[in-house]
Amino acid sequence: MMENMEERVIIMHNFEKAEISKLLKVIREAFPDKEFIFASTTPTNLEWRVQDLIEEIKKEHEEFRKIKGQSQENK
Repeated sequence: MMENMEERVIIMHNFEKAEISKLLKVIREAFPDKEFIFASTTPTNLEWRVQDLIEEIKKEHEEFRKIKGQSQENK
């Protein structure tokens, strides 16, 4: 069972890179006070249950935040 449903997760499928960039920009501009987790499908994760996919996306997001925080501390 999913522990915390507070995160807003947007999963994109079959978008080109340019479209993803535009979409991310529009969403961030439209909702500047909200945090979103963005992901796109892969051949592997298309086979997963949505709940499992969201949990994995959340884990990856936390790892990226840690890495980003560490790199900003080293500046």
